[in-house]
Amino acid sequence: MQFSHASLSALLLLTHLSALGQQSDDDAALRFLMQLSSDADWKQLQTIPLDFETHHPQGMTRIGDSFYMTAVETIVRPEAIPDSGSGYDRTPGAGRGYLFKFDLRGRLEASVSLGEDSKYHPGGMDYDGENLWISVAEYRPASHSIVYAVDPETLVVTEVFRFDDHLGGVLRNPADGAIYGLSWGSQTLYRWTEAEAQSNPAQGYAKTKIGSDVDYQDCQLVTEQAMLCSGMGSLPIDNTHFLTIGGLELVDLSSLTVMHKIRVSNAASGGELLTRNPFWFEYDENQRGNFYFVPEDGQASLYHFTPAQQ
Repeated sequence: MQFSHASLSALLLLTHLSALGQQSDDDAALRFLMQLSSDADWKQLQTIPLDFETHHPQGMTRIGDSFYMTAVETIVRPEAIPDSGSGYDRTPGAGRGYLFKFDLRGRLEASVSLGEDSKYHPGGMDYDGENLWISVAEYRPASHSIVYAVDPETLVVTEVFRFDDHLGGVLRNPADGAIYGLSWGSQTLYRWTEAEAQSNPAQGYAKTKIGSDVDYQDCQLVTEQAMLCSGMGSLPIDNTHFLTIGGLELVDLSSLTVMHKIRVSNAASGGELLTRNPFWFEYDENQRGNFYFVPEDGQASLYHFTPAQQ
């Protein structure tokens, strides 16, 4: 039997976890995710209307009884421009970036603005146990970004570094301090050491994403070895027709390769695929996996799903 690189990577990681004495909650969460192939048997537990204008949500995480979610408000939409030698395919447009904090009933608790000038588009986000990590970029590919660390209690925003590309999401691994990012459409995956981020981000590691079915919208750390990313993609039906799909993918952090894929076909009441906008996954004390999604713009809801017990 021959294994693909992704399958072999997943097998080696699971073998490593099996060799561990007492499994951590993170290891159990990873094992749970590796058993899922689709959302065909998922049960919807809650639909929680959010009592504030969400604009266009981007990334989400949960700390205790509060959710944190980034969003962009577009005031002037970017417009396509002919090739002028500038390297841009569209104008910067104008808008505002936000970080919202809301409770388990969907009530807004606090908010803060993010970004500066033409950098108003926040992306996917994660929490490293101390800070929220958020990128804010221009609303166009191959542009510029600012990476921030945000205190979840005070919402004080601290700039960490700037980077010459559109970063559609970032996260930090507290185990080694490495920071991970993804470009527009997640075509390129990035990794920086703490030293590189502080002194010269251009020296970070970059890898073209391969073997993936979806463009990542939001990613979160699952273990020290893997992150879980959500998004949407298009599968060709014939030369002129495409099928839009949703999915979650586990990515090995050492190789930045796809370990495992979960097809997501459920949709919100308005028809938006669950993985269109941000998500959050947690594995609770009852050994149940919980997925939270906010797929809608504007007047949105938080959708809570759980897979059937494995």
